[in-house]
Amino acid sequence: MEQLLRGEKISAVDTGMGDHADIALFSGCYHLEKPVLYFPIRHHSPACAWHLKKTIEDYSPDCILIEGPQNAQEQIPILAHKETKAPVALYYFYKDKKGLLSEEKEDYKCYYPFLDFSPELIALREAEERGIHAAFIDLPYGEILIGTEEKKGIRTEGEKQTYNDDYLLSRSRYLTLLCQKAGLRNFDELWEKYFEIGGLFRTTEEFVRQMSVYCYLSRSHTPREELEADGCLLREQYMAERIAGASEVYKKILVVTGGFHTYGIMELLKENDSPAEPAAGKRKQKAGGSAGFLRCTAKPVRLHGLSDKDQGVYSLAYSMEAADALNGYASGMQSPGFYQQVWQRLLKEGVPDGNYEAAVLHQLVSAGRQARQKKESLSSYDVICALSMAKGLAALRGKHEPGLYELRDAALSSFVKGECSPSTDLPLRLLHKLNTGKQVGKLCEDALRPPLLLDFEEQCRVFRLKIQAAGQQEVVLELFSKKKHLAMSRFLYQTEFLGTGFAKRTKGADLLNRKDRNRIRETWNYRYTGQVLSALVDVSMLGGTVAEASRTRLLRDFAKSESSQEAAGLLARGFLMGFLEEQAGMGMHIREVLAADGDFFSLTEGFSHLRMLYELQELYEVEDSLELEDLIGVCFQKIVQLLPSMAQIREEQQQACMESCLSLYQITGRSSFSHFRQILLEAFDRLLCQPEIQPGLEGTVLGLLYGYDSSYDERIQRTAAGYLQGTDDMQMKSAAFLRGLFYTARDFVFVRENFLGMIDGLLAKLSVDAFMKLLPELRQAFGYFTPLETDRIAKKAAALHGVKKEELLKGRMVSPEEYEYGETLDAYAAETL
Repeated sequence: MEQLLRGEKISAVDTGMGDHADIALFSGCYHLEKPVLYFPIRHHSPACAWHLKKTIEDYSPDCILIEGPQNAQEQIPILAHKETKAPVALYYFYKDKKGLLSEEKEDYKCYYPFLDFSPELIALREAEERGIHAAFIDLPYGEILIGTEEKKGIRTEGEKQTYNDDYLLSRSRYLTLLCQKAGLRNFDELWEKYFEIGGLFRTTEEFVRQMSVYCYLSRSHTPREELEADGCLLREQYMAERIAGASEVYKKILVVTGGFHTYGIMELLKENDSPAEPAAGKRKQKAGGSAGFLRCTAKPVRLHGLSDKDQGVYSLAYSMEAADALNGYASGMQSPGFYQQVWQRLLKEGVPDGNYEAAVLHQLVSAGRQARQKKESLSSYDVICALSMAKGLAALRGKHEPGLYELRDAALSSFVKGECSPSTDLPLRLLHKLNTGKQVGKLCEDALRPPLLLDFEEQCRVFRLKIQAAGQQEVVLELFSKKKHLAMSRFLYQTEFLGTGFAKRTKGADLLNRKDRNRIRETWNYRYTGQVLSALVDVSMLGGTVAEASRTRLLRDFAKSESSQEAAGLLARGFLMGFLEEQAGMGMHIREVLAADGDFFSLTEGFSHLRMLYELQELYEVEDSLELEDLIGVCFQKIVQLLPSMAQIREEQQQACMESCLSLYQITGRSSFSHFRQILLEAFDRLLCQPEIQPGLEGTVLGLLYGYDSSYDERIQRTAAGYLQGTDDMQMKSAAFLRGLFYTARDFVFVRENFLGMIDGLLAKLSVDAFMKLLPELRQAFGYFTPLETDRIAKKAAALHGVKKEELLKGRMVSPEEYEYGETLDAYAAETL
């Protein structure tokens, strides 16, 4: 295997293409005397970064060309600045206003992360330190999107989009066969063995040859159609043009690209027979020229003339967690915290020996220490055993030193006592966090920041929010007595709607869920972190201020809403965020949604939101620009039409249906909606006439009818008797009926003297098993009573058995012997468990 990857048995490699000359040429491309030197990399590879650093020192190029979207060229001084601390990332965005990607004209974004051991960042830092010109040579981000087919490459759905494309190296048929041949579990394990650990013990020339062979074989087993769909061929063509243009200006060029692209780029470039001499000191780089020592054989790439207003790029501080492949980051090395330890030792020691073993020891010791702090029984001897096992596994697997996979396997064996389960895997979870890393980056002072971020900081200054504080802060807002507090509440709701994670309301009225609406104060907890910064940059394409971005997202989501629940919920969110003027333009769409919606529960949720908005506008003395009375009327009538068909709701739908019936009844008590009362009562009657009706819903409706007309008490009594004194099957439904009845008419238990007696009679004859089945819903039923009402019920229940209420509160004294026996049982149970 090692001989194959080093290119020593090229003739034995079956690429399926029938030509071994190309791979031989590609694997021998590392010559320091040539005017252009190609260095293939894997993103975030310490071994690639190590050998690239040595190559720059040995080759001394005039120019370093790096794979990366060209429209980030102005960000290079920021990334290479001494004050900038990794991890950092480039954030690209593109607004498809012309509909070049889809009719929806959506917004797109992606990240290009850099760690301390990212080869691209090493190249930028070395170029800055040595005064070498550096440039990104890939297509601008918007052009990459246009050149990629839908749901392919960088346009893949369902992932956090990253610019890096290491997936091309890890998904080929060749790789699958290679892992099987080597007896390795996956691509990352193969990569670590032969490139990260093994690569450090090779010369740079040997390492580049090994990279070239592997990348060529991976590429040769990827269909050309797939490369074209992913946009690879177009990007390689553009990068080749940029390299050819640079050859007109510079005498020695170092090209740093993803290994998968290197061969594709080389294939497009040919040497000129009579090149012009590069002009000394000339810094303007041309694209696709033929006067240099290289020429691009492909046709020039035609760009779409995208406006700077439609696309842009910012630098931002990033985190190890965000960069971890296991946390949704689709490219680059996983567990960056572990490889950061390796890289730091590489730089300190200057030699490859012992760095991986030292990193493994550091992670094991740190995990063991943290586990002991959390009262885990993990000793120093366990750590020693884990290190010994990691070294033994490395020897068995033919590695120079133990790596990430030996670390994990050794920790699983030595740190977990017995079966690995959530109750025993705490040391593994601690180790995983250590391997991920906690490091958060920092940008230099010169870094440009999105206008939205500047507005966020200004708003925090105006509202005196302490974003410089390290810990979590709390603020209490008095909404109705201080206008500034109301404005601050709206700002915090905006940050919450944008998903920044900056603030969370912990107390106060929960208007979206219609809870605690009578509270006049709000309590918010907030904390400014690197994740908040990233989230703010992530939504910066939506607008230049927090309010503008929130408004843009609100209107966009509202226009896409298709259910009453979603549309009305967004209206409520807009109200909380202070977007009152925008509501006037939302009326037509919400009417269309209400007219098309036939889902009972969606309509009832929408009705609740509309009703809440109606009440809030009265409370806040805000003008009704939506004509809410008409909207509520339309929604009300649709619900009433569907109500009789809801007799057979499922158990999990009972509470929602009960709340809906109560809400409908309550709003007809308002003078503005009183004309709907009779329509609702008729719908209730039709519902009760259904041959089979869910008991909880039946109790709810009977309670509401009783509230309107007390003559319904006889019907309630008869219906209740049917449940409480009927067949065993009816008795098992009695708790649900009582829950519904007490939800809307709990006073009935005090009006009808014998009603409590019927309940007592049922409980007296139930078996223990039957009682335990009914108990949860009985608790819910009696939970609607106030403490004072519960006390009255207890007094009545005691009287049924000839006992006074006070006697219920007295119990038998526990003897010292019984207490001692209980303590013995507790001690035995604790020891056994």
